[in-house]
Amino acid sequence: MTLIRSLTFSAGLLLSSSQIAAHEFWIEASKHYGESDETVALILKVGETFRGSAQPLLPQEVERFVHITDQPRTIDGLLGDSRPAARITIAKGLNQIIHLTTPFSVRFGEGDERWANYVKLDGLDRQINQYSDIPKIVPVTERYVRCAKSLIKTDDQPVSDSLSGEMPFEFVLGGSWNRLRAGHHVITLFEGQNPLANVLIKAFRYKDRSVVSEAYSDVNGRARLNLPTADKYLISGVVIRPDENPNYDWISYWPSITIEVIN
Repeated sequence: MTLIRSLTFSAGLLLSSSQIAAHEFWIEASKHYGESDETVALILKVGETFRGSAQPLLPQEVERFVHITDQPRTIDGLLGDSRPAARITIAKGLNQIIHLTTPFSVRFGEGDERWANYVKLDGLDRQINQYSDIPKIVPVTERYVRCAKSLIKTDDQPVSDSLSGEMPFEFVLGGSWNRLRAGHHVITLFEGQNPLANVLIKAFRYKDRSVVSEAYSDVNGRARLNLPTADKYLISGVVIRPDENPNYDWISYWPSITIEVIN
């Protein structure tokens, strides 16, 4: 899958110097359950522990913004300073919302503690230690791509999440449901069509902005997470690889999915 690499290093550095501290990017839907033909607002957020600020929809930062029901439909969105970033009309069954960004870039200079904190916070040692010839201590350069998904359901028939194929890395929620209930749920991380192991996956609860469950994906790309109460949840992880662009050491991908559990 080809990613637009339109941001220059200097422009990306300006964008990223404040944003890299925020380790999550997600789609906040005004509701996750509704009726067919109902309008749902979509806010794009950046932050930490499910607490963040609304982001504008800037065309140069969007690789793909898609509403998937029986087929993908591009979301035009509301440009500039509009909040929400978009409004959609939801269809019968399961609605998948996909937002893939173009790459942002950042440089961690000498003495910059953010790199070590980032590696620790997101459990990246298992990934970066596979590559002996890429810098693991500062100075380090990186590009990162945000891969967000949200699920919105209508009507009373059971549905199942599936791989959209619209992003390089994507979470898929296991099982079928009419309404998601509290308890353990299996989430699978895919790279393309293939499950991906050794990625730390966290579930954040909206009410208290806390990590309520976390696990590394297994050889089948699966993590079993406990979503203990009725609430909205953000599930996220970070995939990091050596960057093929010679101007950067690493490229990371930040997949996320937002869902709602009800009683």
